[in-house]
Amino acid sequence: MISRRSLSLAAMAAAAISAGLPLGAAGQTQSTLRVVPETLSRVLDPHFTTSFTTRDLGYLVYDTLFAMNDKFEPQPQMVESYTVSADKLTYTFTLRPGLKWHDGQPVTAADCVASIQRWAARDSMGQTLTKFMASLDASDSNTIKLVLREPYGLVLDTLGKIGAPVPFMMPERIARTPASEQVKEIVGSGPYKFRADLHEPGVKIVLEKFADYKPRAEPPNWVSGAKIAKLDRVEMLGMPDAQTQVSALINGEVDYLERVPADLLPLFTAKSGAKAEVVSKYGFQAIMRMNHLQPPFDNLKVRQAIARAIDRTMYAAVVAGDPQFATDCAAMFGCGMPYESKDGIPTRDIAAAKALLKEANVDMSKPLVMLHIANAPGIAALGNVTRQVLVDLGFKVDMVAMDFQTFATRRLNTGPVAQGGWNLAHTTNSVPDQGNPLSNPFLVASGPPASAWGWPSDPKTDELRLKFATAPDEAARKAIAAEIQARAYEQVLYLPLSQFTTPSAWRNNLDGVLKSPVMLLYNIEKK
Repeated sequence: MISRRSLSLAAMAAAAISAGLPLGAAGQTQSTLRVVPETLSRVLDPHFTTSFTTRDLGYLVYDTLFAMNDKFEPQPQMVESYTVSADKLTYTFTLRPGLKWHDGQPVTAADCVASIQRWAARDSMGQTLTKFMASLDASDSNTIKLVLREPYGLVLDTLGKIGAPVPFMMPERIARTPASEQVKEIVGSGPYKFRADLHEPGVKIVLEKFADYKPRAEPPNWVSGAKIAKLDRVEMLGMPDAQTQVSALINGEVDYLERVPADLLPLFTAKSGAKAEVVSKYGFQAIMRMNHLQPPFDNLKVRQAIARAIDRTMYAAVVAGDPQFATDCAAMFGCGMPYESKDGIPTRDIAAAKALLKEANVDMSKPLVMLHIANAPGIAALGNVTRQVLVDLGFKVDMVAMDFQTFATRRLNTGPVAQGGWNLAHTTNSVPDQGNPLSNPFLVASGPPASAWGWPSDPKTDELRLKFATAPDEAARKAIAAEIQARAYEQVLYLPLSQFTTPSAWRNNLDGVLKSPVMLLYNIEKK
């Protein structure tokens, strides 16, 4: 049944829409796709951030040398053909003919070399590839030559990485921007081009069909294959309130919603003109990350105490708004994924948790600062559960509410709490992003600045990750992945809290919505 709350909020949302929310220009044609992401990132550089919005924007604006299909097989994308030497040390890639940047210039191998180098400086898989790389050069305008110091079997998987930061290609003049700085221009070679003149940060991102894009001949499969721009324009709109989003969709003011809370699903009746459906069967991993640089979580026993205290069924009950969309999966590489494992997962034991805190002699008088993302309902729900866990253990908790954009900046602060630092936070990541020891950013354990926010340091984990990279076959990789998970739980590098899916929703007149771990907005047309 539809709750009174949902009906009243939907009515309020409709009133808000009629009052003039920024839903796009009046009189737009049927060739405009109006999309509402969960949050609308202000950072548009796809190498610079792990924002889902930026990643999804990237799949429209940019292209990749290789792209992953639904069997986790990297497929040529911008690459026409490639060869691997008999000793498996030299990879030669030939670009597809006729590729162009949005500024009209031809795509060259030098552009791609610069792009790989910039992306690799910020990505965990890219950093691993760099450790094996002897050289990366443009042999001529269409040929890229990559030479390794020793064989590394995941070269193509790395260049076809599906999750953020994605190895998107950029013009060399832009890719030469230091990895520590955001690019000033958004220029790619993908099916849509960015309209800087129409960009309203945090409000609207506008993309226009790129007439010179040449899609591949293969059918689309996850992020591989043909990227066909069937609509002239895509608008990504900032609309933080979920009820407003759903009402806008039902009223025909927008066409597609990235995520729909479960309590609003009853609004999608046969008469609503819209439907909701899960497009990523693997979904997302809910994550708790503790700051390893600051007390009390610089103490291993305190981190282990939290790991023994959490009840994943509580997180699964709230993260998706409906337990039917979540499980208490604790596999670091995702349930249903190739490297799923049960190794090292701690059992819940409150008495053991309290004993560990007593051994650690932790100071409970100072409140823990929890960064709390208030404008993403699923992530906010995680924080509410954790707060109670901490209070039950005797901690005081200061939940600092903020939007995701503020969080994306604040979480990078390595200083103490008194200087704007923090103690713990929550986020989510797509399960395929978490799916192996090299792509999972929360397993980089090299301390700052190489590790992701939280900055764990554990040489043993880094050693095992390199061992995984050089494993001779898949069976060996699976064994090492299980060992890495056990070590990561022992050190509490991070905590998976649950695995969940979230329905997307779109108007009934849309055809061609692709099933994928990321939101793909090409291939869609309006009836």
